[in-house]
Amino acid sequence: MRNPMTPKGPGVGETPEKARNSRKALLRLLPYWREHIWTMIGLLLCSVVTVGVTLISPIIIGRTIDECIVQTADGWSVDYDRMLLYLCALAVVYVVGAAVSWWQSYGMLSVSQKIVTKMRKEMMDHLLTLDVKYYDKNQRGDLLSRFSNDAELIKQGMGDTLIQAVTTVFSMVGMIVTMVVMSAKLTGLLCLSIPLVLILTRLIVSRSRRYFSRQQEALGGLNAVIEESVNGLHAIRSFGREEEWRSKFDKVNEAMRRSGTKAQINSGLMMPLLRVLDNLTYILVAVVGGMMAIEGTLTVGAIQTFLLYTKHFLRPVNQIATQMNTLQSAVAGAERVFEMLDEQPLVVSKPGAVVLSEPKGEVVFEHVSFGYTPEKQILKDISFTAKPGQVVAIVGSTGAGKTTLMNLLERFYDVDGGRITIDGHDVRDIDVRNLRDTLAIVLQEPVLFSDTIRNNIAYGNPSLSEEAMRESARMAMADAFIERLPHGYDTMLVHQGENVSNGQRQLLTIARAIHSEASVLILDEATSNIDTHTEMLLQAAISNMTAGKTCFMIAHRLSTIRNADNILVMDAGRIAEQGTHDELLARGGIYRSIYDSQFEKIDS
Repeated sequence: MRNPMTPKGPGVGETPEKARNSRKALLRLLPYWREHIWTMIGLLLCSVVTVGVTLISPIIIGRTIDECIVQTADGWSVDYDRMLLYLCALAVVYVVGAAVSWWQSYGMLSVSQKIVTKMRKEMMDHLLTLDVKYYDKNQRGDLLSRFSNDAELIKQGMGDTLIQAVTTVFSMVGMIVTMVVMSAKLTGLLCLSIPLVLILTRLIVSRSRRYFSRQQEALGGLNAVIEESVNGLHAIRSFGREEEWRSKFDKVNEAMRRSGTKAQINSGLMMPLLRVLDNLTYILVAVVGGMMAIEGTLTVGAIQTFLLYTKHFLRPVNQIATQMNTLQSAVAGAERVFEMLDEQPLVVSKPGAVVLSEPKGEVVFEHVSFGYTPEKQILKDISFTAKPGQVVAIVGSTGAGKTTLMNLLERFYDVDGGRITIDGHDVRDIDVRNLRDTLAIVLQEPVLFSDTIRNNIAYGNPSLSEEAMRESARMAMADAFIERLPHGYDTMLVHQGENVSNGQRQLLTIARAIHSEASVLILDEATSNIDTHTEMLLQAAISNMTAGKTCFMIAHRLSTIRNADNILVMDAGRIAEQGTHDELLARGGIYRSIYDSQFEKIDS
């Protein structure tokens, strides 16, 4: 239930207000990897084998050149038998390396999938604990983006980068040791490129990081606009606002394009520049190595081995530098995920919270004040009592605070002043789960799920018997239309029940509430989507449903509340009048004005 006065989140494409902390996000990801420690150790062993292949294969090639192609007095001679032996050994090394590399990739992807699956579960579990206020401040499309796009970026970035980084470190250490043994001079030339690569990587990554963060923010805003336009498609077409929505979409789409382009352009500088540095280093080593071969300091095979090491040495450095782009996207996604996980619910159960074992349903509002924002109070000094078994109706103009009263009773929000009690206990002292089990609600906008009609009626009470479920449908006047459906009670509802009418959806939610064992019922415009004839039939069902329970009825149609024990007339956040239907009519105040406006044509 979005309150129109609640401020929205950051604008699409805007720079986040506080600086991103990549190091903190990476550290928070470590516990997820720690759960797969033995698999990670196995993958590290695979890295050792991969590094071994990288180190051995150039040595075999160099020895093939030096030992199989020799100069004799009659010219050059080739030892084909020995060459075949070396080539077979090289083939075995490459096959083993390929197999280990495949298993390493498979294991890493498996671990990253499990980690992201766990993160999504934590996100869903946490999302279900957050206050309604959090949903007021955040667009649904942006929340969906954190589950899909941001989590996927974490999987891709961490799955590709982590093992790559470890393998790179092992490879560089192993190759440096081997190359120093072969030629300290050439090794020194090769190592000159390392500081340049690190400096270049740092400059580009620091510049592109903020653009990747903006890109993820823009993507969340884009998803929010798409989700809102799809849900509101009927209204958009009915009011002919297609062009407005095209313009709105173009705006967020352009913000996405700008942020994405800047992120990719800046990160795209990495590979071309690293290739230039790679080739220059290779040429330098080749020239100096050739001069050393002419001088007789190194053999031709040794130079070939060293050149292969040069390629192998610079390649992982280049790869890990390039992977930093993916890592930055993953970090940006992780920050958005952790941002949601760090959000703490304000409405929680206190230690030692009261549990109402047999609630009677006496509800008392004592000088209650509340505002969605500190600047504007919605409710002002509200006081009344609802006795067990009473029906309390709440009427008033739109925005008078009717639904807000019930939001506070259900503790979707906490009061700013005063208190609300049930059976003498402040709702803030009652266990939250127990409090909401004590209440049952039928909303103006029906909430149904993509499931069968049978399961939707039994929602909240899966053990409900078939007979009780059908009896609920009969009492709610829903059985007639259900029986006419092709699959009856086994009919699947799609996307919040869009394959049945608004009125039929409302009947199903009423049927769901009828079998509730809650001691307090809240009917928020429960008959607003039902025709007058069906509404008359439902009055008896509602009477049966509310018998012996405290019932709050928010209504615009005064015909539904004629028999209420007490009617509260809300005006500008206050209770302007209260009494029975006849008492309020006789008083000739606001209630009388509302009544006359609804029934003057009928009476005439």
